[in-house]
Amino acid sequence: MRLGVMVHDAQFFEDLVFGGRHGKEQSISVTAEYAWDSPEWLSWAWNPMPYVGGSYNLGGKTSHGGAGLLWRYDFKNKYYADLGFGLVVHDGAVRTPDPLSGANVSEVAEFRRRKFTEIEFGARILFRTQFALGYRINETWAGEITFEHLSHGQILGGPENEGSNNVGFRVAKRF
Repeated sequence: MRLGVMVHDAQFFEDLVFGGRHGKEQSISVTAEYAWDSPEWLSWAWNPMPYVGGSYNLGGKTSHGGAGLLWRYDFKNKYYADLGFGLVVHDGAVRTPDPLSGANVSEVAEFRRRKFTEIEFGARILFRTQFALGYRINETWAGEITFEHLSHGQILGGPENEGSNNVGFRVAKRF
């Protein structure tokens, strides 16, 4: 079980890594994730661990929940790295309304406000990629620095695809 805090829609490296207008919804989210040991039937895929989890945005911005698989690599000593891939459903904007379809001045103003304060994800279902670096304090507890990217990758939705980069810290407890 992993619980954490993340900066939602963090604004860094956007020109080098993912493009888009990041920082439109910059706020704090709390996250929870539960991962299982890899079942035997997934051994053909290098033993990924299934997970379910989600993120609740404390600023009233986009929250999400979903599931996927994560692969763990153990380094020497107490360090490890996780790489995960999954799908999430979010409650944010898929796209902002078009102001040119019979809009009056107030509708255009509302469109402009939303265009600069909401992420246009382009689809309700998104891919979630995540990366975490962890340190095992003991056999039960660990701390992790984590990064996740939400996007439809021009596969699951329309032309809008601003996506979101989230970065934070989690505490993990092994049961």
